[in-house]
Amino acid sequence: MIQKFSEKLYQKLERELEQIAIEVSDPLLKMKTALKPIAFALKQLRNFLNENPFSAKEDEIRFFKYIKPNFYCWQIYFTELYTIESRIPLGETKAQLEHFRKELLYIERFFSQYQFHYQYYKLNANELDDLYFIRGVEIQSVLLPELPDPDPNFSTNSDYLFAKMKAYEMLKDWLEHKIMEIKNPDSKNQNSIDTKLKWTGDTINLLEIAYGWYFTGQINDGKANIIDIVKTIEQVFKVNIGRPYRRLSEIRQRKRLSRTKYIDEMASAITKKLDDEDEYKPVY
Repeated sequence: MIQKFSEKLYQKLERELEQIAIEVSDPLLKMKTALKPIAFALKQLRNFLNENPFSAKEDEIRFFKYIKPNFYCWQIYFTELYTIESRIPLGETKAQLEHFRKELLYIERFFSQYQFHYQYYKLNANELDDLYFIRGVEIQSVLLPELPDPDPNFSTNSDYLFAKMKAYEMLKDWLEHKIMEIKNPDSKNQNSIDTKLKWTGDTINLLEIAYGWYFTGQINDGKANIIDIVKTIEQVFKVNIGRPYRRLSEIRQRKRLSRTKYIDEMASAITKKLDDEDEYKPVY
């Protein structure tokens, strides 16, 4: 029940945040505007959880390991993004490049500091889930950060840390893209391709296609990076896919469905169409 509710709620939140990212450029206004729908979504999650307690331990772990961090990471992301953007040096690109590189080093230090937990997060391990994602379990460890959420009914030992890892992955992608723009200024000034075609499906489906091209080396003899591939798709179809490395975690975490859900659907649809056409239909 919580899975379906959270998926619908997250899709709505993501659409709102994408719109804010496109329309609002001022760092402070962007943060303030984004934090409102994030706080509202988290409040709805909390209320739903209070009214619909978990029926199994596995449901509780899934919620605090995946669902809540998917929402909470945006609060961390936009807050940290404001700090980075508000301190960008004016004018000289060399100073801006140095600023972005220092912020990138800070993020890398964070991942190094929590190296064990980050590997646990990246590998989608589960051996310590009972300690990390069950409410009320006490862990005395200097390796875990202090929890900013005081509500013991809506927090565990590691859901905040996982949310922060997600947020910092997004910030890392953002910083790398900014560095690439400074090094290759022509990439920033490319005009959108003039086409009447517009993508009306889920953007995660486009990301599946992009990663399919990337992992199989179909573009530029396999030398094209995933960010360039995604940016080209965004220009063609006039959509905002988001940071590719961050959204790859959405694909990685699919359990009940295939990780390549959309590509599988495409293959099935093409196969069915061809099979239907090949089917012998006698004429009377």
